[in-house]
Amino acid sequence: MARPGRKDRGLLAIKNSTGKTVWHVRFYHEGKERRFGAFKNKTQARDFYEKAKQEQKTGQFFPERYQHGGYEVVEVVIDRYLLTIATKKPTTQKAERFFAEWWKDYFKGKRLNAITVGVLEEARQSLLATVIVEAKEKGEVDKLMTPQRVNRYMAWLRHLLNVVVREGKLANNPVPKLTMYKEPKGKTRFLSMEDETLLLEKLGPIYGTWARLAILTGLRQSEQFRLQWTDVDWERGILTLPTTKAGEVQYVHLNEEAKVILRGFDSWPHSKWVFPSKNQVTPLDARNFYNRIWGPAVTAIGIEWATWHDLRHTFASRLAMTGHNEGTIAALLRHSTTALVKRYAHLSPSHLKAAVEGVAGFGKAPAAVRENQVPAGEPRPVPNGTVTETGMPVSVGQESGIEVREIYGAGDPD
Repeated sequence: MARPGRKDRGLLAIKNSTGKTVWHVRFYHEGKERRFGAFKNKTQARDFYEKAKQEQKTGQFFPERYQHGGYEVVEVVIDRYLLTIATKKPTTQKAERFFAEWWKDYFKGKRLNAITVGVLEEARQSLLATVIVEAKEKGEVDKLMTPQRVNRYMAWLRHLLNVVVREGKLANNPVPKLTMYKEPKGKTRFLSMEDETLLLEKLGPIYGTWARLAILTGLRQSEQFRLQWTDVDWERGILTLPTTKAGEVQYVHLNEEAKVILRGFDSWPHSKWVFPSKNQVTPLDARNFYNRIWGPAVTAIGIEWATWHDLRHTFASRLAMTGHNEGTIAALLRHSTTALVKRYAHLSPSHLKAAVEGVAGFGKAPAAVRENQVPAGEPRPVPNGTVTETGMPVSVGQESGIEVREIYGAGDPD
């Protein structure tokens, strides 16, 4: 604000081509003179000057924000965002950079205000017309991009623009105004006892124990392959996971077979990692394991659909088939709610069978026997909260007939 009796610093009154007075702002930034305007009146010019000088003091002044209507170039915005993803997993960074390059190319030379609903719809149609090459057993096959894949591109842009809106560089995010393409609900696939037997045999005595440990604990791939020996509490039979998908410390219960498997690993004298790489200093490269060991094994026994994450589904499905309720399954999967374990409900025969039998007996008995009621004097069995060595009862069907949408090396969806 100007001092009394002095001209307003940095404010310039200029007559335009029509003879009307408009206001400009002038000041130095990084050794160069910068001019901004035109402003309709002196008050607007003064407000801009004071805001810009304050941003200069805090290191938050970016001249390009206030040129061309105040909208930054999309490529500049994306490049600045990519500087913030260094702490994310390498696979996540790779995916983000892939989407970033596509959108940078699509909006090349454009500014944020060019991202409208109409333009986004054109981008979607362009993506749907994109031909991608897929590797098949008989060679490469050209396919059009699926609507589900297009949704991933749009989801990335939506996230980017949410960040931009929070930074105050865009008034609103146009992406949510588009309706995402409908996607088929993913079906859960798990291993039958026969599948497991064939898989463990094919993986061999070393890698087979890795897979068996995953079935016994429900560990995600990233959690298991980044285990350290200090995470193992032998006395209490618990694994401590310091960094998880939920971003908090979590605990995994070990049954006796799982502890036997862990004790059989010989990495502890040489490395802090339970599953070390060849140099013993870094953890195992899971992607390399998938390509060299897992992929060939599942292909050889005819279960190409199987991913490492299906071992976690197998853990949960066997909990359901041995009669544990959704709350127990959610707790052992370390989910905060039971929403994601409802997929296993049809596999739990005990409470569902009791429910339908209750309908048949309605009105025939003086009082319904409550579910799980134990007669007085009989000890109640206490579940140990793990999948036992025997897996699941022999009476359970051996084929699941369920498909999955994941691919080799897919992340940890739940």
